[in-house]
Amino acid sequence: MRKRTIFIELTSLLDVILIMIFVLLTQARAQTTEAVEDAAADRAALQEVRQEMQAAQAEADRVRNHLKAENEALLQKTEALEAEVDALGRRMISENLVLDNSLVLSLSVAADASVSLDVREGESIRIPYDWNDSTYAYNRLRSLLYEQLNQAAGRTVFLVFQYDRASIYHAEYEMILQVIQETKLEASQREILLSVIEMDVKE
Repeated sequence: MRKRTIFIELTSLLDVILIMIFVLLTQARAQTTEAVEDAAADRAALQEVRQEMQAAQAEADRVRNHLKAENEALLQKTEALEAEVDALGRRMISENLVLDNSLVLSLSVAADASVSLDVREGESIRIPYDWNDSTYAYNRLRSLLYEQLNQAAGRTVFLVFQYDRASIYHAEYEMILQVIQETKLEASQREILLSVIEMDVKE
C-alpha cells in the first residue's frame, strides 16, 4: 500500500507568522516607548520634587538663620535691659538714701500770685499775696521756712524755687528771693546744709 504524500503550503503560514511577529514587535515597541516616556516623566517629576525640596530646605535655612539672628538680637537687648534695670535699681537705692537723709522744699507761684510751699512728705501750704501789703506773705513764708529748718534734724535741705519768668511779678519775685537769702543765712548760722535751686519752668 502506498503512502499518500501531503503537501503543506508554507507560504501562507509564513505570512501569518511574520504578521504576528510584526504585530508583537509593534506592540513591544509601543510598550517600550510608553515605558521610556513614563520613566522620563517620573524622572522629571522626581527632579521637580527634588527642586521643591531644595527650595523648601533653602527657605527653612533662611528662616532658621533669620530666627537665629533675631534671637541673638533679643538676647543682646535682654542683656542690655537687665544691665539698665540693675543700674536703675542702684540709682534708686542711691536716690532713696539721699532723699531719706534730706529735706526737700518746693516754692512756687500760682496764677493768682499766691505762694505755695510744698514739703516732700506731701504737705502743701498756700500763702496769699496782697499787692498792697506784702508783709504778711513775707513773714508767713519766712516763718514756715524757719520751721522747716527746725525739722531738718541734721539732714541736708534742698529748697527749689520754681516760677514762670513770663508771669511772675517782679515785686513778688524780689520778696521771695529776700526770704530765701534770709533763710540761707539762718541755715548757715545753725550749721544746716541748705542748697537752693532756682528754676524757670518754661526754660
